[in-house]
Amino acid sequence: MTNEIKILDCTLRDGGYVNNWEFGEKAIRAIIDKLIEAEVDIIECGFLSKTKPSSCNQTIFNSLESINRLLEKFQKKHGFACMINYGEFPIEQLPKYEGVGVDTLRIAFHKKDLIAALDYCQQVKSKGFNVYVQPMITSSYSEQELGILIESINRISPKATYIVDSFGTLRRNELFNLFQLFDNKIDKHIEIGFHSHNNLQLSFSNAQELIQVATSRTRIIDSSVFGMGRGAGNLCTELLILHLNETTKKNRCILPILEIIDEFLNPIFIKKPWGYSVPYYIASTNNCHPNYASYLTNKQTLSTKDINLILSQIPQQERSQYNQKVIEDLYVKHQSQAIDDTLILDKLTNMLSNRKILIYAPGKSILTHEESIKNYIRKVHPLTIAINFVPENYDCDMIFISNLKRFSSLSEAQRKQIETSTIIATSNIKKRNESFMLINYHSLINPKYSEFDNAGIMLLRLLKNIGINEVAIAGYDGFRNNPHDNYFSDSMINTTNSEALNERNSCIAEQIKELQKDIHVEFLTPSLYIE
Repeated sequence: MTNEIKILDCTLRDGGYVNNWEFGEKAIRAIIDKLIEAEVDIIECGFLSKTKPSSCNQTIFNSLESINRLLEKFQKKHGFACMINYGEFPIEQLPKYEGVGVDTLRIAFHKKDLIAALDYCQQVKSKGFNVYVQPMITSSYSEQELGILIESINRISPKATYIVDSFGTLRRNELFNLFQLFDNKIDKHIEIGFHSHNNLQLSFSNAQELIQVATSRTRIIDSSVFGMGRGAGNLCTELLILHLNETTKKNRCILPILEIIDEFLNPIFIKKPWGYSVPYYIASTNNCHPNYASYLTNKQTLSTKDINLILSQIPQQERSQYNQKVIEDLYVKHQSQAIDDTLILDKLTNMLSNRKILIYAPGKSILTHEESIKNYIRKVHPLTIAINFVPENYDCDMIFISNLKRFSSLSEAQRKQIETSTIIATSNIKKRNESFMLINYHSLINPKYSEFDNAGIMLLRLLKNIGINEVAIAGYDGFRNNPHDNYFSDSMINTTNSEALNERNSCIAEQIKELQKDIHVEFLTPSLYIE
């Protein structure tokens, strides 16, 4: 048996988490063509699923025929694979393998589905396909569960089975021990694959470990071009090819991979970046799904310490599969501290009633429209409230604070200014002094909206609750794709992707429309939130 290393490129499947698998039909064909030119051994074309929407521009397919039509022009000298998440494609709708198109089906499953999923693998094999058994979060299996898994693998005798590092937590010795266990107990003709995520930047070093391990068994290493994949991404195909070219006799061509990056992936990366980040590192150290970290990071309200604390509270049974209700509840619980704010609300009512009110939000338009804003102030003499920042060019009567991350980032000079200002703070602000006028956080949010604790919305809701029926607002610009266009100061920039920003704009606009039934909001500066 040869000591062979195979590359399985999963750009079109794992990479699809970044762009909803919408590569475009022309790009899909071109990427496959260039992967073939680069002599990648196995090309994973996407997901085979009956539960996800699909189109000709996506790498999600609702039938094997639709994938094979895509592959008709390509010569059958490379392996073509597709992944099925167990439970997403009925076995009776899977045709027999006829010698063309996709020859390999990867069956991914969670530990709770172990027995049923392995039975499904057996049925897929009986239809003539190469079967790759993909036990997700392999390191979470107990010794007994690994025994059942290995025994079943030998009984099914698939083409390959995998060590799947779903959260990117495996250290070198842990990977080595798992591989040794598989290598010693799994029948020698069965190939062993390794699929990793780069949460701790271990993908490349772990792949190198697996390449140099002493064994006669064929190994498969998964990678994606430019590391494209959900969250922290995957092992880079271009790095893997370079390493194999330097350490083996095979000389694959890297240029087509670089062309894929330049022509197809860079434009996606600019809009929706992936790769190593502190939140994904924290998700990995808490052994939980990376989407939990994404949810908390996109809130832009939490410190790294708070994100880590919330992730540590996710129940063990909920960590491997993303459950948005779980993380929403933990987030709201973390932010909410019930207080009796009755007297504060009465005091605010007395202070703000019968006053014209102007709200400063931190959008760039408070700089670009400074003269018109100041003309309004000279004409109307409003009471002014700033949201989560201290204006430098404007006098300010009050500051509304709901975002601990923004509050913590204030400079020493700004903090001194806050000490002499009237501060309205929501109860989630823990670093506060006794002079703050504290308002119940929970009373200002509506969890039916995904963007339920946007500071501008929370302040408008507070003003509505105390009977204010008219306000003006400046600098409430909305979120544009270029992050430098979103705030008056680059120190406030976040890196949320454009799709998330568009969703945020829509959600905030919807809430403003609802609030306008009770409180008229006059926008003094341009905003994406109004038509």
